[in-house]
Parts: sequence; structure tokens; C-alpha cells
Amino acid sequence: MEKRRDCCVVIRQMIEKIPPEKTEFIKDLEWNYEDASYKAPEETLQWHRTMETLQKHITPKPVEEWEFELLSIWIDQPIEKVKQMAEEM
Repeated sequence: MEKRRDCCVVIRQMIEKIPPEKTEFIKDLEWNYEDASYKAPEETLQWHRTMETLQKHITPKPVEEWEFELLSIWIDQPIEKVKQMAEEM
């Protein structure tokens, strides 16, 4: 059986990678963390809301290294694969 990822853990890992001056992004992800902490792990709403936050702050495509690191954590893939995916967009 496949192990389910914990949205709160993923959000915390991402927050650690965001430069401190990106206060609005951090604030939005902290809201996502708070929201996710009240949801059952099998629900998907918290994942959708967090994805919307990422889309809001990393658009139209990642440029900075830390943005690639965040997306790597988010999709659970190596950074190089994220960079390759971004190039193909």
C-alpha cells in the first residue's frame, strides 16, 4: 500500500526554503498549514488550496533556485526533473 503524504509536513518543508523577505508567500502557506491541520489526511481540499497558493506566488514559471526546490518538494521529484519540466512548458 502506498504511503500517503502529509500536507502539513510538505508545507513546513516548503516554508523552510522560502527567503524570509517573501512574507506574503510565507503568510499564505502558513494559512494553508493551519487549514490543512484541521482536515483529515484523506481529504484533498488542503492540497488544492496549497496548489493555488503556489500558482499565485510562482507564476508563470519558476526562475529562482528556491522556487525549484519548493516545487521539487511539492511534486516529490528531484530538482533536475522540475527544471526539465519547466523548460518544456
